[in-house]
Amino acid sequence: MAENREKGLKIKFTTTRAALIVAMASIAVALLFYQYLVPKPITSVAYGNYILNFELDLREADKVPVYPSEEAINRELMHGLVQTVTIAFKPVDSAGNSLYSKESMQIIFNLRPGYLVRDLNPSFNAVNVTSYEYLPGKIQNPIIALVHPAYANETSVSVDGHVVTIKGRTSEELILATEKFLMAALGIEV
Repeated sequence: MAENREKGLKIKFTTTRAALIVAMASIAVALLFYQYLVPKPITSVAYGNYILNFELDLREADKVPVYPSEEAINRELMHGLVQTVTIAFKPVDSAGNSLYSKESMQIIFNLRPGYLVRDLNPSFNAVNVTSYEYLPGKIQNPIIALVHPAYANETSVSVDGHVVTIKGRTSEELILATEKFLMAALGIEV
């Protein structure tokens, strides 16, 4: 019987091996914590029967200020009298205009399901303007004015007189402001 104990598996536990095992266990625990505790960006939202996709994290977009309130944006756009939604922009250069195009498509692709959920089907159009002053928004035809970073002095979303203005000081901030506008219009909370 003593012979069987001597033939058993013997493991040498050196300081190097112990340190390696502790390091591997620490890495495994750190990865586990990272996976479950570090918040991941929210870039899509279930809305009715639709999945709405966004470019940047909605948590970051939620920090963009809205004037006078998110409810005012929602009331302005999501009602039964809306027939046409116009997106207005002041041309810049080809790179700036491509940013306008991208943000316009983001607005249309994400507002459309919001209207369909409410059994509404307004049309969308885009116009270029020489000035953002005195835009002729109406209750049936609200205007969404996209203000390029070249013309913006702040990052915000505001509504006044059936005109919603989306401003960003940088391209990324304009994208975040557009996402905040969509969150307010559709009543999305994160």
